Amino acid sequence: MAVAKSERVHGLVLAVTPNDGEAIVRHDAFGSMPAMTMPFRIVPRAQVGTLQAGNTIDATVDTSTEPWTLHNVKVSTTQTLTNEPGILRRVVPLQIGDEIPDTPFSDQTGRPFRFSDLRGQDAVLAFVYTRCQDPRMCPLISAKFHALQQRIGARKLHLVEVTLDPSYDRPAVLARYGKLFGADPHHWTLAVGDAEPTLDFAARFGITAFPDPEIGIIHAENTVEIGPDGRIRSMITTTSWQPDEIIADIDNNHGAASNPFERFDLWLSRAAVAICGNNVASFSGLGDLMVVLLIVASFGYLLFRVARGIAKSA
Repeated sequence: MAVAKSERVHGLVLAVTPNDGEAIVRHDAFGSMPAMTMPFRIVPRAQVGTLQAGNTIDATVDTSTEPWTLHNVKVSTTQTLTNEPGILRRVVPLQIGDEIPDTPFSDQTGRPFRFSDLRGQDAVLAFVYTRCQDPRMCPLISAKFHALQQRIGARKLHLVEVTLDPSYDRPAVLARYGKLFGADPHHWTLAVGDAEPTLDFAARFGITAFPDPEIGIIHAENTVEIGPDGRIRSMITTTSWQPDEIIADIDNNHGAASNPFERFDLWLSRAAVAICGNNVASFSGLGDLMVVLLIVASFGYLLFRVARGIAKSA
């Protein structure tokens, strides 16, 4: 599906995520790219604040970045979106320290499930859908949940994945998906509820599902740590976290011995996203920091040698 690196594109803005510097746009076909819905990074970033759902836009698209970037965005008209599922959900966003909503779900065995069932345990929550074909998204998160499950040991820790495709991902479908990743229902719940409450629940975490006939459901990422008191302890808006980092963070919150490097690595990843947005979603914390420091040190040493050479020749 290769396209030229710079093309003009026309589309409709379905949603704007200022914290990420991105907009979800349903665009017309351009180059060899068919019409579809997808997220775009907006440059300059400040322009994101001027866009709103319903804007019809024309822009230059750069396909060499991930996600693709829109430059020179021009708004031609604005319409009211009244038939877009999920876009106009009126929910109160959740923050760190808030109690997790007790939305009714069913698990992969068909039994009723609520987050209040997990009081007294730590929990890790993520959002997936079983038909996702992008290995960087839902399958990656579920693979990491498999690794988390293997590290639970004697910890009171439960894993929960809530589907963003509730009309299709009924309990039997979730059970088959869970088997692919070795999900043990005693430690790992795959949850689905009625469509509207389920999607409202996801929206409170900043997750809105945009169905697209070509690639499936477009959605943001948010992995959530929940304390034994049922309150949100942290939210990670990238897929770059590692299972050992989550375990170290949970152990530290209970005053147990934990790996400080894993905790620092997770903190760096969160800080990078907080400062730069999801443009650094692949940032891996400590490892990348060491690379950056090495580059800076090498550059500094080179400048020192040049300055020293100039001083000697003066």
